[in-house]
Amino acid sequence: MTNKNNNKNLYVGYGVAFGLLGGAVFSTVVEMFIKTPIIWAFGPGLGMLIGIVIGTIMDSTKGEK
Repeated sequence: MTNKNNNKNLYVGYGVAFGLLGGAVFSTVVEMFIKTPIIWAFGPGLGMLIGIVIGTIMDSTKGEK
């Protein structure tokens, strides 16, 4: 009784994790040049949003093969 849709959102989780990590690295690099703490509010969030979008696109094309 296994359902084949158990791994439906596999890449969204990866997108969130790597997007958050990439956003934190981006914030660190930008803060070296622009000394403002507000970048820490938007950098990881923006990275996570981009990761969710990329993960969703990868999930939607996974079933077409």
